[in-house]
Amino acid sequence: MKIIYVSNKSFYAAVEAAYLHLKSDIPENITNVYNEEGNFYYLGVDRELNEIYLLYSSKYNYILKNLLEGFSDLYDEKILTIYLA
Repeated sequence: MKIIYVSNKSFYAAVEAAYLHLKSDIPENITNVYNEEGNFYYLGVDRELNEIYLLYSSKYNYILKNLLEGFSDLYDEKILTIYLA
């Protein structure tokens, strides 16, 4: 399964949640690393072998949700999206 942490205004909350999920230390300088809109950032694999990603999007709406669900169906892959405002 792929787990995607999505943030819009407070990307630090999503970064922190993702690194806590991985039980890993948060990098020191993350202010300009994960905040490019529309990019998926691969962070690693958790203990259950789920891939953890970050996505920064200024608007999390039904279009983005449908797009992620469509890719999930297209590639026959389970995706869990966790939205942090």
